[in-house]
Amino acid sequence: MDATNAEIPQDLVQEEALWFPDGTLVLRAETHLFRVFPGILAAKSPVFQDMLSFPQPQNGESYDGCPLVHLPDSAADMTHFLKAIFHYEYFEPWPTKLAFEIVAGVLRMSQKYQVDHLRKRALVHLSRRYPISLNEFGCTYEWEDPIAVANLARHVAADWILPVVLSSCAWLDPAKLLDGSLTPADALLCFRARDQLQTYWSSKVLHFLCTPSRILGCKTPEFCAHLRLEFRSQAEDWCEEHVRVLNLWDEETWDGMEEPCDVCLTSMKSANAAGRQECWNNLPNLFGLPNWQTLLNMRKAALGFLRTSPVSRITAQNIIQRNLAMKL
Repeated sequence: MDATNAEIPQDLVQEEALWFPDGTLVLRAETHLFRVFPGILAAKSPVFQDMLSFPQPQNGESYDGCPLVHLPDSAADMTHFLKAIFHYEYFEPWPTKLAFEIVAGVLRMSQKYQVDHLRKRALVHLSRRYPISLNEFGCTYEWEDPIAVANLARHVAADWILPVVLSSCAWLDPAKLLDGSLTPADALLCFRARDQLQTYWSSKVLHFLCTPSRILGCKTPEFCAHLRLEFRSQAEDWCEEHVRVLNLWDEETWDGMEEPCDVCLTSMKSANAAGRQECWNNLPNLFGLPNWQTLLNMRKAALGFLRTSPVSRITAQNIIQRNLAMKL
């Protein structure tokens, strides 16, 4: 440490993966230090380019023989961001699965420091987890903390993921919605949407199990009527487990069920699909957001063309099993 550093605390942490012996600039975020190459930072970020273009004062702070620059950012976010810049393999494109903390840190910092290619890559990771069409819904696991994701989406104006992530928030325990981690405005939206989803939209999505009482052309009326009663009982159990409305009964649910006659099966699948699509179409409105087409246009403006790449779907049974596992 240089003589000019007499007032610098002794408990600073040199981030090993970002401490390059031949680096000529030291950045400090909270108690973490990063010895890096200013030329690379300036080439990647116009903000750093402007910052580093100012002449350094002769009596300015230094560390280990290098100019020391204080940053007002969190050490965690800056670590993820700088690793993405200096270690390409750290922040690979989708479909590489990355922890939310990595994506969030890179996204916040790349937006602030205007590193556009990293910002876009982070937004792709975010968008792939939270689809914009019903066909893609349930094709990938969402991150475990929907409130953190919702707050991030608001921060970076990624409104197109909000219908799905806020619908996840809406099913959280009310105490969690009110603990202050979600903004009061979004918490209110979630409470209002939850009420409508639990009542009107759950009935709408499951309406095919009740009406009509007998499907025209049914080949085995007694058998099919009995099956529909069993289906309703199963759906009610899932409602008790607070499974989200769009997961209550989807295309994959039929795979684990005994099938009614082909006439009833065709009719019920059609009615089920129509109910789910209507619920999906109205999801943005429940959270005070523009319609899906407007949100799609926003995503295109931010990301360009984003090809659909579905994987295996997540059913109500999957969600219940995962929730139980998390409680153990």
